Amino acid sequence: MATYLNAKEEFTPPSKWQGEIYETVLKWYFRPKYFGLEHISKDKPALYVSNHTLLGVTDGPIYMPKLYRKKDIYLRPLVDKMSKDIPLWREFINYYGLVIASKENCRELMKQKQHILVFPGGTNEAFKNENEEYQLIWKKRYGFVKMAIENGYPIVPVAGLGGDELYDIVFDKHDVMNSFIGKLIKNNKTANKYLKGGENIPPFVTGIGGTLLPKPKRIYYTFSEPVETKHLKGDTSKENLEVIRLKVELAIYKAMHSMTIYRQKKGRKTNSVIRNFLSR
Repeated sequence: MATYLNAKEEFTPPSKWQGEIYETVLKWYFRPKYFGLEHISKDKPALYVSNHTLLGVTDGPIYMPKLYRKKDIYLRPLVDKMSKDIPLWREFINYYGLVIASKENCRELMKQKQHILVFPGGTNEAFKNENEEYQLIWKKRYGFVKMAIENGYPIVPVAGLGGDELYDIVFDKHDVMNSFIGKLIKNNKTANKYLKGGENIPPFVTGIGGTLLPKPKRIYYTFSEPVETKHLKGDTSKENLEVIRLKVELAIYKAMHSMTIYRQKKGRKTNSVIRNFLSR
């Protein structure tokens, strides 16, 4: 079997009927609502940059089949390198053409004019702590912006809403790292390095009836207007990196705000993190 975790391997997407079956089941459970599909086109390869919601349960798996069926766009997600060390999951992502996140793989996919999906917050954002819902935890990461500018790739901001409400967090990585288990991890160089000081520790969660079955919440997605980079002519100066990243962040927060307003018919309130960012 070819290893598609390496972008240089020639990859043929699975047949659309597989995605349609998967999409049908997820549509029945999560009833996804989409906005902004008119902003994307198969003929304009782009870097899709999205927020990670809790555990990443609905990040990509729902809208990837949708884009494949409706737009003939097959997204190639970039995933954390730890994915290659997880049995079964490794085989799953390999089959669906996911690749390990690296400059080399990203550059190769752009060379091939692929549509690429990336989550700058990585595992740390997916394995979020309590009270971190709908926050972009991107730290000082500008790699995705640099890759886009160097290759003249437009960036499509993708915002997901609803995914942080599928589970209740019982205890998170902060709780783990502040316990005796955390002390053991810190004292073990290998474990501490692999777990990135606790960033790669998933929260313990409960869903329906205290099980791991996610709550059947409606999920919303917005594909914002692309943030262009071609006009920068490969200039990856600090100012350009900061401006482009801020535009992407702002687009995602604005989209989450708009989707929150849209569902206010059900009496929900705008998340304070989103509101505070938009007031900057």
